[in-house]
Amino acid sequence: MEYISILKDDVDLSKSHRYLRLPHPRTGQPQLYLPHTSSAGKESILETVKISGSQRRTWFKGDHGIDAGTILVHYPVDPLFLVIPIILSLTTSSNAQSFQPLSDILSTAAASSSFSLPEPFTTPTKPGQSSTSSKHNGDLGTVLSFTSVKRVFKACCEKKAIPSVQSSAENPTPAQIYYRPSVAIVLNHLKKKVDHLSSPEQYEKFDHLVRGLGKDGLLDGEGDMDVLRNLAKRKAVCEHLSQWLPPSVTAQLAESYNFTPLSTHLANRSAAAIAASVPPSNTSNKDPTAKGTKRKAPPTSKGVEALKKVNTNSMSKLTSFFKPKEGKKK
Repeated sequence: MEYISILKDDVDLSKSHRYLRLPHPRTGQPQLYLPHTSSAGKESILETVKISGSQRRTWFKGDHGIDAGTILVHYPVDPLFLVIPIILSLTTSSNAQSFQPLSDILSTAAASSSFSLPEPFTTPTKPGQSSTSSKHNGDLGTVLSFTSVKRVFKACCEKKAIPSVQSSAENPTPAQIYYRPSVAIVLNHLKKKVDHLSSPEQYEKFDHLVRGLGKDGLLDGEGDMDVLRNLAKRKAVCEHLSQWLPPSVTAQLAESYNFTPLSTHLANRSAAAIAASVPPSNTSNKDPTAKGTKRKAPPTSKGVEALKKVNTNSMSKLTSFFKPKEGKKK
């Protein structure tokens, strides 16, 4: 089957590129990533997304037609999203509280079985069967060797500088830097990213986020509405980033904000919309306190009052018209 791939312009297609298989940060399912280095020496990692149409289509490349209904879209992914699962795995290990050299921490992460994946093009294993997945994921070590990933990894760790024992005033030796992964530092980085994406210049680039403000009635207004609008922006950005975050990190990020005023506003707005959609009741004139008392007869019309004054003494009664007829005389 042929695919249509959408790549960045700076990807050199004359060279060979190898995809890496890593667990997706949110779902843990196998996900393809394409690392590449631009001509300017800038490293980037592209996440591959498969988009399948409901019907097959014909794509033209020059005079050549390609019959394919699937598109592979490659877009840059922040290395922070790839580092966060590694930080979580290391913080739950037995030596999570100790400071270690960076090389030791990266080696421990690369050898971890937490990121192992089933072999590609294999059927899922049934309960009781041996798994076809390897004990460790070799592609993880490849990712951790990138300079951009190492820089982000170090930014998510606590640092401690320990002077060298052999250092002296005449021959000073640089202090050794030891690292300890920290989830709190990861949350601080995510909150900075939320603040950045919540700014008007960045937020308006995402049409689906702006439409969400309009749906909640928060596009206009000042004062309290301005406060609610800022909260709504941060909550929408948190939900947007949750596509690449483990569920536990998403929950901690949401708990770091106080969305109570926004939740109250949305609940009141929803209640008002429900009340407006309910048709008016016809029993509004009834008095519930008058239950058990005799109801007052409604006023009669002028025609009925006029009939009451008619003299009916000389008129035959209605019952006279229903008497049995007398038998005929023989």
